[in-house]
Amino acid sequence: MAVAAPEGQSPPSVDTDMLANVLSTAFLAKNLTLVCSQQDRWFAEDTRIRDLDGVGFADHVQREVLDRLSQTESGIVVIRAANASRAVSIGFIHVMGDGPADEQSERLAAWCKATAKPLVQGILAQHEIRHDLYDRMLDQAKQ
Repeated sequence: MAVAAPEGQSPPSVDTDMLANVLSTAFLAKNLTLVCSQQDRWFAEDTRIRDLDGVGFADHVQREVLDRLSQTESGIVVIRAANASRAVSIGFIHVMGDGPADEQSERLAAWCKATAKPLVQGILAQHEIRHDLYDRMLDQAKQ
């Protein structure tokens, strides 16, 4: 239901940039979990916080971010978040893209262990630790 703004004022707008930033971090955790789980079958389990791995976490954050948004606003947020996450993921892939295929696989496995695993753990842990702050940020962005 749309709420009319007082006369002479524009209606409040949703901060789609901030919402996309929050969601893109969750999408990054999901992408890294999917890629690194192919290298290490324990990756998702090792990065799990409570009952959520990177994929479940992204779904959880997406529900929180898109709650109460219009279909148009939701589309904008998801597209921006996916594009940002994709750009970061492609950057990581390019770093490991040179060399023979067997070396790439070894580099990717080592990178998943040394870089991606702590990154995903950190993303999930920060969300868990600061969930009150996330809720306030999301509420403010949706006003």
